[in-house]
Amino acid sequence: MKRVLALGLLLTAVGCVYYNGMWGAKRLARDARRFESNGQDAEAKLAWARAAEKAESVVVRHPRSRWADEALVLQGEGRAGSGDCVGAAPILAGAMTKVDDAALRERAQLAAAACALARGDPAGAGRDAMPVLQSTDARRRSRAAELAGRAALARGDLPAAIDLLGRSRAPSAAPGRALALIAAGRPDEAATALTAPMPGGGGGGGGGRFMEADWAPVFDELAAAAGPAVASRALARFLLEQRIPSGARARLLLVDGDRLRTAGALDSAAARYAAVAALVPDSAEGGRARVRALQVQAITAARVEDLAVPRAALERLGQAGGASAVDARGLLQLMTRIAAPGESDADRFRAAELARDSLGAPRLAARLYLDFARLHPTSLFAPKAMIAALPLSPAAADSLLAVLDSGYATSPYTQALHGAASLAFAAAEDSLALALGVRHPESRALGSRVAAPVPGPRGPALEPVFPAERGAAPPRPGPPRPALRPEDRP
Repeated sequence: MKRVLALGLLLTAVGCVYYNGMWGAKRLARDARRFESNGQDAEAKLAWARAAEKAESVVVRHPRSRWADEALVLQGEGRAGSGDCVGAAPILAGAMTKVDDAALRERAQLAAAACALARGDPAGAGRDAMPVLQSTDARRRSRAAELAGRAALARGDLPAAIDLLGRSRAPSAAPGRALALIAAGRPDEAATALTAPMPGGGGGGGGGRFMEADWAPVFDELAAAAGPAVASRALARFLLEQRIPSGARARLLLVDGDRLRTAGALDSAAARYAAVAALVPDSAEGGRARVRALQVQAITAARVEDLAVPRAALERLGQAGGASAVDARGLLQLMTRIAAPGESDADRFRAAELARDSLGAPRLAARLYLDFARLHPTSLFAPKAMIAALPLSPAAADSLLAVLDSGYATSPYTQALHGAASLAFAAAEDSLALALGVRHPESRALGSRVAAPVPGPRGPALEPVFPAERGAAPPRPGPPRPALRPEDRP
């Protein structure tokens, strides 16, 4: 009787240990999914790794238990979720062939598909995910549609990607489908899709987490396909319809302002920057928005004096510190080089070049180019300055062309303007590059100008040279000379 009681207690203890191990693995897996939904990726990977470790102990110690199959699948899911797809691959492959339970097998297939996408194998991802589209579980069907749709997008199968991603309620499915629509040449449909309600009540689903890394490229691609103005309007509607954290909202607006500024829509860009500064005034994004707004103000400058106000504001921002201080000091340094150049011709010409190419202020650059030509009419680069001002000041184009043809007809720059390139043009450009410090003078050694001497006898031989007899042995070295002893030295 005592033996039976002891055996029963032992089996109960073993069962408790096994149950506790499996319970711990499942609890860690739930924690990992919660971390993922909240955007805590590092914590999620750690929880998945611990879940895999717990599940592995169950598989090793209790391979014939009724929960062994679930432990095997959870071990593979944990490895995959932690980023160890190399270690997960054989475990998941074994689970897909050995496990009879349909739900467990589908979980293994989904984890294998996610790993295939991570390692750049869209064909394998589609192969693993497609069978799960027939699952009786809505959540697994949705996940399978997302993975299969992303795989189709990676393969370039846009119709399949649009269809599959439209069937999924996973957080990353909506931005993926928008990208597929844009790639298929349907930007209007993509812009319309941005206003549709998303899973979870807004912001990208998944417990309120906004998938910023997935959504930001959508507006970049939409701007490239349909123009920054279209992308900006789509973003405005998107922000009205969705619940998005203020930090992510500010970053999207900031990038939108940059796109508008690059396209020349300065008023719209300034409005975006002002919105960011008002939304998150004490953040890094708010500081960068204030710097960008001052940059827009400088871009619209027509005279050097117009830079005084933004320069003063940038100086205050640079002294205040923070994440935007570096940007403020860099922009201030650029404006200072434009507003207060050196006394040489090269410095003044460089100021005009910086205003055009680095600051992007066309009216100010045109003014500086024309001032250079007026103050230095005999300079080799005066006609180049006037030619540079032509596209920046179209209203003065006719008068500038008349001056070039009458006063600088023989200049290599004027001749190049009329299509007559010459060696003098290349020489003038080299001189300008040297003056601006773009190219350093080449200090060539004698060997770089004169061919290296050929080894061997040179010039006429003073004595006849007889060819060596074939097969003649080389001369033997003479006997070694005796070493000189110290006492033999003079």
